[in-house]
Amino acid sequence: MHITMDLSEIILYLDLIKRKGNQPLIDELDMMVYHLGNHDQVKTFYNKIKEHEFRPPFAFYLKTLIHFIEDYEECISLKNKILATQRNNRRPFIKLFTHQILLCKSEEEALSILQEARNYGLNLDEKFWVSKFDSLEDIKKKQEKWKYEMENSDAYDNFSNIYEAFVTMKSSYFKDLSEEHLKSIIVEQQSQERNVVTRQINTFMRKTYIKEYAKKIAQGICQLCDKEAPFLDRQGNPFLEVHHINYLSKGGEDEIDNVVALCPNCHRRIHMLEDEEDFKKILRRTSVI
Repeated sequence: MHITMDLSEIILYLDLIKRKGNQPLIDELDMMVYHLGNHDQVKTFYNKIKEHEFRPPFAFYLKTLIHFIEDYEECISLKNKILATQRNNRRPFIKLFTHQILLCKSEEEALSILQEARNYGLNLDEKFWVSKFDSLEDIKKKQEKWKYEMENSDAYDNFSNIYEAFVTMKSSYFKDLSEEHLKSIIVEQQSQERNVVTRQINTFMRKTYIKEYAKKIAQGICQLCDKEAPFLDRQGNPFLEVHHINYLSKGGEDEIDNVVALCPNCHRRIHMLEDEEDFKKILRRTSVI
């Protein structure tokens, strides 16, 4: 099974794990990181881990997450977090120091980091590393290497099983929510503007909740042709696709009054023909929500 996972699903996955009172497993976290698209998404993902007070094993930080940290202060924070637990058992966490060097902005900073590594008990090649400051390109290469190695690992082979378990968990969660409750969650997400982190996470979260709301409103019936969904998915839910009436690419909003659930054929029709009567019909559907 080919897996595509966006940030809204990843955030929801972490929320559902928290609801169950569990801790995410390394293979689950690796799958999430693999599907993150850029550093902003990595930050949102990492903020969610911290918000839920998850405690991933150090192996996740050192073998996976460290490659995707592109902010100097975030790197220092992660390094200090790990080293603070190692006062009586100093392990050779070389990556923490070398990654910091790649992110620092001067030779002086690189020398300072090398001295800190020596104080910690690590002897790095000064001649090599002192010239590696400000090397975001090298970090990008490390990310590509990690993804390549992941694609050829046993853990990657297990991604489809992990994702299928998540989809089942997601389906069960939304099935238990009433239309009214689901709508109230979306409204609450929109109103929570306490800080940038909350606003960023809620924006991504709404994407999944709005999609599920559109499907729940449709009740398995295409909102253009009025026919039943062509088939059921693996969880037994009617398969419909969510369409933004005013395209996001043209300035449309990701809001509940801008989405409808369509069968795949009608979804394709909408995009191919852009018929005015079709547009009016689905627009009327949202006016009664």
